Amino acid sequence: MKTIRLLFIFAIILTAGVAQGHQDSAAENPGISEKTGEYAPLNLTFRDENDYPLKLSSIVTKPTILVLAYFTCDSICPQILGGLANAVGNIKLLPGKDYKIITISFDEDDMPLLAKQQKVNYLKATGLNIPSDAWHFLTGDRENIKRLTEAVGFRFKKELITGTIGFSTRRESRGFTHPSVLIFLAPDGKITRYLYVEQSHYGTLAPIAFSTVDITASLQAAAKGKAWPRTINPLLLCFPGLSANEARFYTLTASIGTATLICILAFYIYLRRTSKKREQ
Repeated sequence: MKTIRLLFIFAIILTAGVAQGHQDSAAENPGISEKTGEYAPLNLTFRDENDYPLKLSSIVTKPTILVLAYFTCDSICPQILGGLANAVGNIKLLPGKDYKIITISFDEDDMPLLAKQQKVNYLKATGLNIPSDAWHFLTGDRENIKRLTEAVGFRFKKELITGTIGFSTRRESRGFTHPSVLIFLAPDGKITRYLYVEQSHYGTLAPIAFSTVDITASLQAAAKGKAWPRTINPLLLCFPGLSANEARFYTLTASIGTATLICILAFYIYLRRTSKKREQ
């Protein structure tokens, strides 16, 4: 019986330990506090992909799509930018002429060189020959990032996730938990709409797809400075991700731990019943 109890405890540690790594990834309060009708601070200065300082006021001169992401993300951020690039290639409005896009990293450690690599990739993904100043990829310091994200109601949390298996600890992932959203700005910086990503279709060629009708209508409203009513929508959070192999490993380990726990519990109940019958 002592051996059974020890195996039972080990199975609990194994199962709970794997789960702990993912429970630790739950952010305290990332999300969006909608501030439609209010204004983004266009006096803030960031650095462009060529490491030149740029004030937001020099960019936001037309209806603008603001995307807050971080450039080392291997989870939802690339899918959002890829989905937006695909939408840009399919709407009638022309980037640079009718509207602009700004992607700003909220990771103060991201550098302009990484922003430049991102820009090359996503401009190419649009399938259009759009001017370089139509879609900016910017980096910034902690203070400017803080002022911008607070002004638009974008809350995020830095994560360092560790997963425990048995009595050993293993680092899994580093990154941010944050909301997945496009923020539309009028030419004067007025926040006119939040367009949320509600779900990601993993395993498809386009995991995140934006409606060209929604994008067009949002840009047209921004051009007029018309703010959409505040909404309560399902919100997809971007969590620091595991690689495919890591995800399979932890899923398999958790499954084995759970199965072991069930088998031990069933065997324990069987022994208890057998013991009672013998006593009778």
